[in-house]
Amino acid sequence: MAKEFRTTIQHIKAAPGQRILVISDIHGHFNRLVQLLRKLEYGGDDILVIVGDLIDKGPESLRVVQYVMELCKRYPVYVSMGNVDLSRVQIILDDSSEAGAEFAGFVKWENEYWGGGLILEMLSELGIGVSQVKPENASEHMARIREHFREELEFLQSRPTILTAGQYLFVHGGVPTDDLSTLEGTDAIPYLKNDNFLSQGYRFDNYTVVTGHWPVCLYRKEYEDMSPLFDAKRRILCIDGGCGVKRLGQLNGIILPDCMTGIEDITWTSYDDFPVVTALEAEKEIPASIHLDYFDDRIALLEERGSMGLFRQLSTGKEFEAPLEWTWEDEKGLHYSSYCDRVLSVRQGEQLSVLFKIEGKRYVKSNGQVGWYTGEVAPVETKLQLMQGAPEDIHWRRERELTVYELLNKLGIPYERIDHCEANTMEACKAVDEALDAVICKNLFLCNQQRTRFYLLMMPEGKKFKTKELSKQINSSRLSFAEAIYMEEFLHITPGSVSVMGLMNDTGNRVQLLIDQDVLKGEWFGCHPCMNTSSLRLRLVDLLEKFLPVVHHEPVFVELFGE
Repeated sequence: MAKEFRTTIQHIKAAPGQRILVISDIHGHFNRLVQLLRKLEYGGDDILVIVGDLIDKGPESLRVVQYVMELCKRYPVYVSMGNVDLSRVQIILDDSSEAGAEFAGFVKWENEYWGGGLILEMLSELGIGVSQVKPENASEHMARIREHFREELEFLQSRPTILTAGQYLFVHGGVPTDDLSTLEGTDAIPYLKNDNFLSQGYRFDNYTVVTGHWPVCLYRKEYEDMSPLFDAKRRILCIDGGCGVKRLGQLNGIILPDCMTGIEDITWTSYDDFPVVTALEAEKEIPASIHLDYFDDRIALLEERGSMGLFRQLSTGKEFEAPLEWTWEDEKGLHYSSYCDRVLSVRQGEQLSVLFKIEGKRYVKSNGQVGWYTGEVAPVETKLQLMQGAPEDIHWRRERELTVYELLNKLGIPYERIDHCEANTMEACKAVDEALDAVICKNLFLCNQQRTRFYLLMMPEGKKFKTKELSKQINSSRLSFAEAIYMEEFLHITPGSVSVMGLMNDTGNRVQLLIDQDVLKGEWFGCHPCMNTSSLRLRLVDLLEKFLPVVHHEPVFVELFGE
């Protein structure tokens, strides 16, 4: 059975004037975390506090955990327990007689409901598909997860319930008192999953209590707003921007200039993935006449209009038009994922995140506030700039990226570099390609059926990959994509960041490099420095004559037609 979790408290020693950066509820959004730390200009002297829920409800939970673990080893980083973090660890570590059936049921539910999560990612890295997990074999899969991801599980399991720094107390859900002597050793669950904490009437004298867990938009009944909620009189700060939970959500970052600073001196910023435009006209606010939130989101679909729908809110009878994909259905009927018809107050020149566009007007977000904007806009140009050599802002980067720069510098190989978001859309990929102006390679990590021979194939990005065509040339039948555990073990790379630079980590020469002949037609080529939030531009001759000989990998050249 799942064991009880008792409250532990960790005190952070913060020097006078030392910045404290606070984030909560990352929920598996690795790119948002990286981009937010960049935006916060996170440095090695800063204290970084993460107020629980690193995982689930987003696409890269395992990667977030491993990234945060590495930051903890290098810098003053403190992470408190979240209710989702604890729940998933307890599912994996449960050794009761019912554990196997419960694990299999959870895997099926999470795949259907969220489509991803820490446990699903761990299974995937081990080459275990969701359909392979049955009540009768779940205990075997659980044992493999415990063995292979022991460090990650120990890290998550050992997180304290409460963190303090100066006059600030950080806890995921909320506490009934800031008298620490009465909290330590008590059942921690009510402090991790404390729904609607701000509305419970608490007021604190010893600390300003900073919480996550409950998206701040749920406290606002008249409109949609994802910005942090400050209550100076009661000394409460709620910061969960709904990242991974709300379609309009964002990852908020709070900046404390000092651990003794007053709540009035706190500033904040945020990051989301929406496209940005500049407002060319000012607009006055018109209050919302309709607001659908988590507690009142039942709707009826009146008409489909392409990707949009005309809906009626059941509680008020009011109609609205919005994207069809923002609906969801359960046994109670059809629901809508948050909406209000407020028109925002917008200044000319203000930057707006565009959530969707319809009939010449845009549903936007400004400083966390959500609503309509009917004026004209101009796109914000985000042209990426090539920079020479290694970066100076190293603190948010993983060591695997920094070691690439160190080796290239040591070998005297000139290179240019750009930092960017994860290129998950055609537009983002195009922007990176244009900035690099080089042969962009598709990098495939392959293996034979027996998992005894592994290959890294470099081929032009636009060419189709045909397994049989390659198999004949390298005399290796039944090629397939290798599991991520081998990618990490041999190359120190995660899916999405596959790069020839990873061969520097393959000291046992387990991976054979294959290069399509068409790659040789360009003078320059582009690749990731083992992280897909940056890209490099190098001369191909330097790769072939300087880099590969030093890392002891001789390429095999193949000719692929994609036919």
